[in-house]
Amino acid sequence: MKKIYLILLLALLLNVGFAEAAPRKSKKAKKSNTAIVEVGKTLPSWSKGCFDIHFINSGRGECCFYIMPDGTTLLVDAGEVGASKIEVMQRPNDNVRPYMVYANYIKYFLPKGAKAIDYCLATHLHIDHVGTVKMATETAPAGYHKTGMLALYDEVPYRYVFDSVYPDYEVRNITKGIGKDWSIFMRWGKESKQFTPKKFIPGEEQIVMLNKPKKHKNFSIFNICADCRVWGLSKDGTEAQLRGKRSEGMSNSASCGFHVRYGDFDYIACGDLVGAPQNRVAYYFRDFIGEGKLEAFKCHHHLAGNSWGIKMREAKFEPQVVLNHCFSSIKPNVEKLMHVLPVVKSFFATNIHPDIAANPEVKANRLIEKMAAYNGHIVLRVMPGGKEFYVYMLDDGDFEYRVKSIHGPYKSR
Repeated sequence: MKKIYLILLLALLLNVGFAEAAPRKSKKAKKSNTAIVEVGKTLPSWSKGCFDIHFINSGRGECCFYIMPDGTTLLVDAGEVGASKIEVMQRPNDNVRPYMVYANYIKYFLPKGAKAIDYCLATHLHIDHVGTVKMATETAPAGYHKTGMLALYDEVPYRYVFDSVYPDYEVRNITKGIGKDWSIFMRWGKESKQFTPKKFIPGEEQIVMLNKPKKHKNFSIFNICADCRVWGLSKDGTEAQLRGKRSEGMSNSASCGFHVRYGDFDYIACGDLVGAPQNRVAYYFRDFIGEGKLEAFKCHHHLAGNSWGIKMREAKFEPQVVLNHCFSSIKPNVEKLMHVLPVVKSFFATNIHPDIAANPEVKANRLIEKMAAYNGHIVLRVMPGGKEFYVYMLDDGDFEYRVKSIHGPYKSR
């Protein structure tokens, strides 16, 4: 009898043990770090560990918003230009100022709890990247006109603001137009302690994660170029150094640019870079990333005729994904499209002007059909760890941010 009780007691203890151990087997069914993305539904917000790049489309300027794996944010440019015969239709309509398009979008996708953008970078002081006095309807008490990036600050403040010239605006002869307004804005930020102005210096890592950087040690943003100078190897190839001469700070060639690395994922963005600095960025790619290793690239100068030089071709600058922030009838350039489309896996554009689509050469070569997607906001989302990424095209006709198409996964190389 005692034996029977002992057997029953042992069985009961074993059952309890199995009951306690059972949940441990569910680790394989761990919930995904990212929400499911579906066509026709609003894009799920950023989640921890992901790296997001948002190309916000207003049809009136360039604006990119980045969310790093720990939730640190970066705004790059926020242009605002007026309507003209060569521009595409304003998005979502003519009644919404471009800076408010950016503001609404950023407020929607800001990480939960964030009330400001951590970093702001003006790649160069042109109206389609910073704003134009002609579009301003108000002047701030400090004396700058509220347009583009200057007006956006009132909607979503910035903590650190970078350009390539600060604080030498008068010395560098930046005293007219939007350059003058920008210099007033930067001085006001410092004097009022509303934000911290900084000079963007190639060869440094100034934009760093501010929340939990130790959790994502394989993520970095390295400054490649600014003010016509580019980080590269010396002529004998023995050491890295700044190469090139400074300009007046307003030209396309003076654009700021950077290289993002997240594990095996590499991305380059350099504003409207053209000329000799563009060639040196091709050398940077060749020497520090390597052929076949670039995952994504933001087109220089909206893929204009001077935007994809011979040195880039020689370096076999062939990223998997090319993203083009464009909004006119002359950008992207048809000749450049004919070169780029065959050598990249996927090409995305915020806009394709009807005149480009109707171009006989474009039709004959079926260039539009060869694009992955166009006309809308573009979001590139790198999955935690950087081993794969997706590209989403979003509807820009309202403020619902519904997914039009899904592309990927692309594997980082």
